[in-house]
Amino acid sequence: MIALKVCILAALSLSLALAAPPADNNESFDDIGPTESPNAPHCHKLTKSNKYMDTGFWKKFFKHWIPFTSSARVKMQFYLFKRDFPDCGRELFPGDDATLERSGFDARHPTRIIIHGWMSQGKGSLNRDVKSAYLSLTKPKEQLNQDSNEVNVVELPHYEDFNIIVCDWSKISSNVNYFGVADMVEHLGTLLAEFVNHLHMRANLQYDDVYLIGHSLGAQIAGSAGKQIRPYRFNTIYALDPAGPKFREQSDEYRIDASDARYVESIQTSTGLGFEQPVGHATFYPNFGRDQKKCYMYGCSHKRAHDYFAETINSTRGFWGIRCERMSKHNWILLDNDGEFRMGGEPSNPKNGTFYVKTYDKPPYAMGPRERLTEPPAMEPERTTEVYH
Repeated sequence: MIALKVCILAALSLSLALAAPPADNNESFDDIGPTESPNAPHCHKLTKSNKYMDTGFWKKFFKHWIPFTSSARVKMQFYLFKRDFPDCGRELFPGDDATLERSGFDARHPTRIIIHGWMSQGKGSLNRDVKSAYLSLTKPKEQLNQDSNEVNVVELPHYEDFNIIVCDWSKISSNVNYFGVADMVEHLGTLLAEFVNHLHMRANLQYDDVYLIGHSLGAQIAGSAGKQIRPYRFNTIYALDPAGPKFREQSDEYRIDASDARYVESIQTSTGLGFEQPVGHATFYPNFGRDQKKCYMYGCSHKRAHDYFAETINSTRGFWGIRCERMSKHNWILLDNDGEFRMGGEPSNPKNGTFYVKTYDKPPYAMGPRERLTEPPAMEPERTTEVYH
């Protein structure tokens, strides 16, 4: 799928890629909004019907292809998944109190909102993997007894339940004109902020119980929503390789930064599509934040950010970072005496600084903590390691 998308994108002329999409006579930013509530509940599944050809995505893609615009009304949709219906999302509609009441949304449970990126969609691997990782924490861990062939519970669930909400904005993200899509981030952030406000007003959702998990342009949308939800604050934003093109030179007012939530943590895995400079309170650089191990296809390192994050949620090993200083693009100083800091995870664990993380080259990627002294000798001088890569 990724290879096919890349081949199509590579075939575009530069002028086409940079052109802004013309507005439809009957379509404006004011038209962006949720779909109308259906009369009957609809089951939204994240599983793909075909491994190699996702028909739904390509229908949306080619609506933007010729004449490079879509007559369809742009939509942002929200699907709720919980322990009792982990594979059958229920659509939520801002302003529709009856549907919300029937949905099973429960403000007593933590709310996690997942936002995909450009050229991705609601059924993408980000949503499938992160949703499943969170809901795995609501189930007991079981182990087969080899002697009796009985299944025994070895660990009780960590959480009673979650409200996992998948934000599907593929009506826009499927547009091949990246820069035209990037221009809509603020409007998409408005829709997301209005949706969360609806849950607050109608279902007693507390903003401090909300995490936003955004990948690529989804991270920029999360930041925009954080700015627009003020004076309230989200608890945490996880920015997974936030989109760099068009945003690197922007001021904090127009891209994700530490002020967008009580705690903002970024996992940066590529420099071509992401950021080199730190973003948020804590920035983790797996494998120095550049080309990830055994990533040979364009976009692979960018995608690896959400692969790592999904694993952080329920990994027994965990991803552990060493505080570091980036002296230049290829010269890093690792501050060995500062201990190690866990990347990602549930719940979030606020920290400040930049951190280097080493991973394996295939799943499971987490290496766990290094062997180290639990209490370093008093007055020991700072130990540093200078690394060139």
